[in-house]
Amino acid sequence: MCGIFGCLGKNCDRLLSIENAHKQLHRGPDDFFCESVTGGYFCFTRLNIMDRTETGRQPFVYKDFVGMTNGEIYNHKALEKEYDIKTIGSSDCELIPELFTKVGVDLPKVLDGMFAIAIADNKTGNVFIVRDHIGIIPLYWGTDTDGRLYFSSEMKCLTAICSTVDIFPPRMYYYGPPEMGELKQWYHMDWVPQPYSLDIEAAVYERVYQGMYKAVAKMIPCDCPAGFLLSGGLDSSLVAALARKILGPDAELHTFTIGLENAPDFAFARDVAKHIGSIHHEFTYTLQEGLDVIPQVIKMVETSNATTIRSSTPQYLLGKKIRSWGFKMVMSGEGADEAWGGYLYFHFAPNDEEFHEEMKDKLAELHYYDCLRTNKSMLASGVETRVPFLDPELLDVAMTIPICMKHPKFIQYQGKNIEKGVLRKACDRDNLLPQSVLWRQKEQFSDSVGYGWIDGLKKHYKSMGTTEEQFYADVYNSYNYIGSTVPKGKSVACSTPRGVTWMPEGTVNDCSGRSVSGVHASTDKESKIEA
Repeated sequence: MCGIFGCLGKNCDRLLSIENAHKQLHRGPDDFFCESVTGGYFCFTRLNIMDRTETGRQPFVYKDFVGMTNGEIYNHKALEKEYDIKTIGSSDCELIPELFTKVGVDLPKVLDGMFAIAIADNKTGNVFIVRDHIGIIPLYWGTDTDGRLYFSSEMKCLTAICSTVDIFPPRMYYYGPPEMGELKQWYHMDWVPQPYSLDIEAAVYERVYQGMYKAVAKMIPCDCPAGFLLSGGLDSSLVAALARKILGPDAELHTFTIGLENAPDFAFARDVAKHIGSIHHEFTYTLQEGLDVIPQVIKMVETSNATTIRSSTPQYLLGKKIRSWGFKMVMSGEGADEAWGGYLYFHFAPNDEEFHEEMKDKLAELHYYDCLRTNKSMLASGVETRVPFLDPELLDVAMTIPICMKHPKFIQYQGKNIEKGVLRKACDRDNLLPQSVLWRQKEQFSDSVGYGWIDGLKKHYKSMGTTEEQFYADVYNSYNYIGSTVPKGKSVACSTPRGVTWMPEGTVNDCSGRSVSGVHASTDKESKIEA
């Protein structure tokens, strides 16, 4: 993981490019390099996770092609063999420029990973820019008043030099001369779920488990110490438990949890850590400590969206702790709720078609929310996050099994409908997790770090004579960030506007999972979200 920056066009300024690229040095504090390309410059800030030697230094050059990749390519060894590519080092990204000469704009279709890639052709002056299938890796682009094209991993590098700035869209590539290339879609969310019948259930459960196992296994290799985020919820616990199974009983495995004192997550995370035999690190923060860093969190994650800021703040604090322990890479459970219908409002989906379309929309918009949060809040401290639930092959599994098997009413636990039941049942084997965690109800991260977190935020900003949302917007605007990059619209428990229409009358319009009061299991008075 790292940061990429580029300037392409007439009279690009090298020092100005470096000055602005340096604004994201936190993404790659281990090295920095600026490479001249036809018509401009490529700048790279390096977090040396794979091939930590000089041979892993980007940008990589192959003949007339200069390429740099922010992300991870999990199938690089297979591609090197298939396309007869001889690399100097062991970096997973070194093959990219040469591979582009062999497959052209189909490059992203053969890659298995998370990535934002830029390739310059020094002979023709053309540029190829592409972003992964979900937008796990952030990427922005813009132009200045003289028509020069810029791109960067973070928006803060562009706002001072560009007259127009926008998100480079996921699932798309841009190819051609910098000033007049074509933007085309390379990945399509055109999943067709299979019809349900009783005789396929066993095969579906096996397909789900094998998909999970393979997704975790492919993301484990790393040339530096790796850890696991562990909230004590289903998703992160499954990732950590499968990693233990893959690595074996003797491997050193570190898990990390954060929350307010007595947070709901702590007891469950401890149970998982004990069960899988991990070296567990538990950190607490106070409401005031969280409030103190929120302006910095907004600066780093580049959004004013309330649900993202609520979750980014403890994750930002956790990232600092993780890096202080010497870890540069962690694995996480992000993306499970979008692909498996895990949010509590999915209990109210009126039919299979709407259930499926809501999941597709949630995945299509994930780059605005959890992908942005997880990537930027952790890389603020130079920590990469890998997300097995967003693996392309696992997504194909999740989005093509019978829709009805993902609905909370399909499986019951202790007499109640349970979200992600098909995932839970598929992984209910080999004593993988404690039953209390395997069947634990969904808790959104901003809730599970402690119900006092969201309640405290609301009360604090009310006492200041403002609202939580307005304070975030004011701080966001003070950094001259672009308002159009922040999504708007009503939401209940992280729903899209469609999901809001499913909810019973009187439901509190808040992104907390506790707003789904008819489903949220806690009876603690503190758990009831206020409007």
